[in-house]
Amino acid sequence: MEFSEIVQRRYSVKSYDPEKTISDAELKELFDEVVLSPSSFNLQHWTFVAVRDSALKKQLKEAAWGQSQMEDCSVAILVCGKLDAYRDAPKIYKEAPEGIQEKMLPMIQNFYEGKPQAQRDEAIRSASLAAMTLMYGATNRGWATGPMIGFDPEAVATILKLTSNLIPVMFIVLGHQKDAPRPRSYRHPVEDVVRLNTLDGPGLNGARNLLSGHQSP
Repeated sequence: MEFSEIVQRRYSVKSYDPEKTISDAELKELFDEVVLSPSSFNLQHWTFVAVRDSALKKQLKEAAWGQSQMEDCSVAILVCGKLDAYRDAPKIYKEAPEGIQEKMLPMIQNFYEGKPQAQRDEAIRSASLAAMTLMYGATNRGWATGPMIGFDPEAVATILKLTSNLIPVMFIVLGHQKDAPRPRSYRHPVEDVVRLNTLDGPGLNGARNLLSGHQSP
């Protein structure tokens, strides 16, 4: 499937066929792509908990204030941000040339050590990038997905036995779509959300004069 088609086909789906399942092999193929997502310093600030057990999904539904997609999906994937991912740097850079290790390891340590806000911000950023890869990869394989932030994070952390270095960023529910999707919701025009050069510059509308380099009238 062409990437543009994947983008067009991806919808946030809330209705799933509870009879459809996904195998370990299918999940592995999907996550082989997800882990290629970008992250600051390549620290890969993410951990995923893929829940297929029906009893656990029932508990997660309660923690998500009764939203049925949490229970009906084939797998509910909690995307976690890893607050102390910077501590993995020696392992990640183990095979790097010595000069790169000498440069990068102290830089990473100084960037994150003792800075909880930076740790949290980076964990959320990187985990979110991986979540988007997950949704596009699933769409490419014919699965429907839906991102979810509507849940009690403390209850979810307890149900799924998260350690204190992991924060719930979002759920991605994945499965076979049951009902026809609703028409795509309103999107702001590109020229309203993309400004050229400065915030008060012209909006991007594709009418640029390529020969003169000036905006067409």
